[in-house]
Amino acid sequence: MQMRLSPTVKILLIACFVAFLVQQTVDQFFGGHLLYFFGLVPRSFMFEGKVWQLITYSFLHADPMHLILNMVMLAFVASDIEFKWGRRRFLGYYFFCSIMAGVLYLFLQLFIWKGDGLQTPMVGASGAIYGCLMAYGILFGERTLLFMMLFPMKAKHFIWVLAAVEFLSSVFSGRGGLSSAAHIGGMLAGLGYLWVQSQSAKRASNRLSSKKSTNKFALTGKKKHLKLVVDNPDREDERDPNDKTWH
Repeated sequence: MQMRLSPTVKILLIACFVAFLVQQTVDQFFGGHLLYFFGLVPRSFMFEGKVWQLITYSFLHADPMHLILNMVMLAFVASDIEFKWGRRRFLGYYFFCSIMAGVLYLFLQLFIWKGDGLQTPMVGASGAIYGCLMAYGILFGERTLLFMMLFPMKAKHFIWVLAAVEFLSSVFSGRGGLSSAAHIGGMLAGLGYLWVQSQSAKRASNRLSSKKSTNKFALTGKKKHLKLVVDNPDREDERDPNDKTWH
């Protein structure tokens, strides 16, 4: 599959690389705590008012391999989505998926696992990227992707296999499966977003069709009315003085 980088995807790639370098440098060499300030920490988000973490966590990554894998996936699938949708819609979708993945992580940590997990930060663009994979599979379903970098598979099948793998990982990995649960959250958010958009487009199309039909009926009725008026005997004594049809 040929890689074409769209303008917004380039900016996201650069932002993630810069954020990783800054965070690693500050935390490791200057004793900073950017990971806990900008990563999504349930306790900080819920009880300390650090609401920006729901956005900023997606720009941080745990290690170089985590960063590289995410950026490669982002580069391969997201650009075509932006080319098709445009920057504004793509960014709205990207951050919607990222935020929903973060919300699911918060819910699981706060209400399911609790305990020490409240202090565990989540970082990475995976939620948004898995949402992009869902959109790619729906928009470009006939294209071929390599599952596990080895097995060719149509995109529309690839996304469901990937979802099944992430689901099994989240179920059987205990707390370690929280990242997989967040991936699923991003995919489900993407699926919901696309479904709502399709339903809205369908309703708009139905309203337009209904309006065209109504206008056509009104126009046809008007023509018939005019024909009846013209065909009436043109006798002065039969005209209604208050009739406005002739004006």
